[in-house]
Amino acid sequence: MGRRCAPHNYAAPLVVMAVIATTTFIGDTRTCLAQSAVVDARSFELRIENGRLVGNLKAVRVKRDETVELIWSADRRTVLHLHGYDIEVTVDPGKTQIMAFRAHATGRFPIETHGGRHTVLLYIEVHPQ
Repeated sequence: MGRRCAPHNYAAPLVVMAVIATTTFIGDTRTCLAQSAVVDARSFELRIENGRLVGNLKAVRVKRDETVELIWSADRRTVLHLHGYDIEVTVDPGKTQIMAFRAHATGRFPIETHGGRHTVLLYIEVHPQ
């Protein structure tokens, strides 16, 4: 009698190839989304000296669902807190610190220094689209 072979399972290699292709596609999509979010961000460079914001800027105005990047620098270590979004960053002298967020909530939100005295430096105004 001849040797009998088990039927070949072609489905298993196809499933593995589909999973690899899907994972690669999703990974590439996430990378593209992350890169496009950075490109579409509204960026503002802000400097703190002697505990005060340099310039006459009182408020940053953005639209709802925009990505916002506040690029902070300071002459001394400063802790900043964006109320309403509950974001806190520490800015060290000689370095920049980015406070990034998606403006999902509308309203007027203060950014304060934390530490010794709480001082409002700036307001973020998020307007409906």
